[in-house]
Amino acid sequence: MAKGEGLRYDPTMFWLRWIFFSLPLWLGFGGAWLFRTVAEFQLTGESDAIVHAIDGPIGYLSPLVPADGVEGEIADLLYEPLLRRDASGTLSPNLIRAWTSRTLITIRCDSEEAAGEAEARILAGEVPESGARPIAVDRSGSILMVAFEGHAPDLERAVLGALPPELLGDYLLVKVRADHSVDDLIRSWLAGSVEKAQVGLLEFIGDREAFLFVQGESDRVVNELRRFLASNPATSPRLDLVGRRCHTTVREMLLDLREDVTWHDGTPFTSRDVAFSHERLTRPDSPLPLAASFDFVELLEVLSPARLRILCREVPATMLESWEKLPILPSHHLGKIAETVAEADEADLWSSFLMAPVGLGPYRLDRRRKDGGVELVAHAAYPGGAPAEPRLRYRRYSSLESLLLALRTGTLDLIEPEERFTEWTRRHPGLTETLRDRPRFQHLVVWNLGRAPLDREPVRIALARGIDLSSILRDTNREYQLPVKSLFHPGSPLVAEPLLLPLYDPRGAERLLEKEGYRRDDESGVREDGKGRPLAFSLAVNADNPEHRRLAEALAEQWSGIGIEVEVEPLPWQELLTERLPHRDFDAVMVSWEIPLGRDRREAWHSAASGPGGGNLSGLRDAEVDKMLDQIRSEPDPVKVMSAIASFQRAIAARQPCLFLCDTGRILTLRAGALESRAPGAAAPSPLAIGKAGLAEVRPWWVKKKVMPP
Repeated sequence: MAKGEGLRYDPTMFWLRWIFFSLPLWLGFGGAWLFRTVAEFQLTGESDAIVHAIDGPIGYLSPLVPADGVEGEIADLLYEPLLRRDASGTLSPNLIRAWTSRTLITIRCDSEEAAGEAEARILAGEVPESGARPIAVDRSGSILMVAFEGHAPDLERAVLGALPPELLGDYLLVKVRADHSVDDLIRSWLAGSVEKAQVGLLEFIGDREAFLFVQGESDRVVNELRRFLASNPATSPRLDLVGRRCHTTVREMLLDLREDVTWHDGTPFTSRDVAFSHERLTRPDSPLPLAASFDFVELLEVLSPARLRILCREVPATMLESWEKLPILPSHHLGKIAETVAEADEADLWSSFLMAPVGLGPYRLDRRRKDGGVELVAHAAYPGGAPAEPRLRYRRYSSLESLLLALRTGTLDLIEPEERFTEWTRRHPGLTETLRDRPRFQHLVVWNLGRAPLDREPVRIALARGIDLSSILRDTNREYQLPVKSLFHPGSPLVAEPLLLPLYDPRGAERLLEKEGYRRDDESGVREDGKGRPLAFSLAVNADNPEHRRLAEALAEQWSGIGIEVEVEPLPWQELLTERLPHRDFDAVMVSWEIPLGRDRREAWHSAASGPGGGNLSGLRDAEVDKMLDQIRSEPDPVKVMSAIASFQRAIAARQPCLFLCDTGRILTLRAGALESRAPGAAAPSPLAIGKAGLAEVRPWWVKKKVMPP
């Protein structure tokens, strides 16, 4: 270009330069798009698995916390319960293959000859005179042990009453309890005691209880023992005089485990796993409220790799339900954590386990995918037979278009639908179908009965009558909501009548509030008591749960219509769980809990569970309700249990310690005709169905339907 000439705009050169410098960028974008598209096409072309489209990363897979949706489904496939329910709702063997209950009566006879005569009478069938017959009799010197099958009440009275009194020893029975190491405590006393000759017999029950049979002059022995215990307070020892007695009774349960079960890593499942899980999960700091469920356990002993012995303080009819609820943890993994890891690091190691769990279920975790999904493979050593479908793939798709491509090409089997997908299926009917799982979770507003005005029953009833649930509850593309009909598992044979809750009656609600002294303020529209205090409270909700927030806002709006002011208080779930709920620091709180399979509901409603950290979140303390709950737990007669459950549900409906909102169940979306069920031993596949037991019982046996060539 000559000096002094001006610059000229050349459009051809401009576009050539733009294309030249932009080409690498477009090649990069094009390559990335092409790579992703090819990858999607390749993955959707895979046919080695049931493929489940998810819309978010899979987090912790825990046996400890019930989860809904996909994560709950996966956890049910990885972990295995000790017992299962059959189609009628009855507990049946699973990892526990058999259980035996026994009553052991130990009799201290007057002499060795007296013990021999008592033994002869028992073996001859004279003792007891009627009822249960002994399954074993053993004699050692003057001590006679008689074993009976089962836990019949007053069995010892029937045995001792049939024996001549002159055959029985005369002792004062002294019971000593301690928090632990009671045997060391008593043996230390005996080593230095000057009155120990009076102690005829000594028996230890576990690590916390000892029985001393004192002969002759007992006052000096008892006083010496009292002084010794007072001077050794470290284990909080307590002494009780039981009275004149010549026997002790031990009720025990034997659990026999299957011996053909292995963990996903090949390690045999043994009784040590059960003992470890029981010890870890019934501690006061356990993440599960299981301690009360196992308060009948005095001692748990490992007798062999496949047998455990449980000494029972009491024998509730719901003992097996407690074992059903106990999650089983691998002691060979987590036992090392307990022994070698500092408490500060234990949470991190638990976190690692829950991201890569080892279970006993029909499928094991193969790997976590880069897209946030997971892949499971059939557990070949699953007792009863491995699932027929070798692999389950839970994966995310990069776009709706790629998901629809997989659906149309028949390589996607289940979908967690979002709104755009649901709208698409409405325009293209016949490509998908749905299944409804049984209701699994119950949602409710818990009232703090220790705070005004919620401590007044008429106010709580008015709050229930002021809500039209039919205008609030809804079905989504993943979940349905139903009004609460029972406090127990849907379809339980022990529930004879529904839970009859207050009906929607806003005028009746207002009359109740008027009668309680709450009048509307003409200016604000909020009701006030005689001192001008507004009828108001706060409703705490999990800030991260959009459905809870929607329900809470809808409730607050309807309550405002009858003059009640409600502030919805969204809080982090961790704060609710660790601070608010344990200390009952709330007016009202919206919670969800898993509908229990069993009948023991003491942890949720009994006065004994109303203290700090207990499961009775409302703080209900009612002697009549407690009596019903105790009968439901202890009564072996199903007819009487049904009657007690009916009375209990009527009592809860009348007292309204909670506002019962809804039961929810999962809606599964499947590619139409893609899957069928093939259970082990079945002669032929069967159509998909979800029975009374729910998805967890049938999901392991789903397989891809075979397409026959034309």
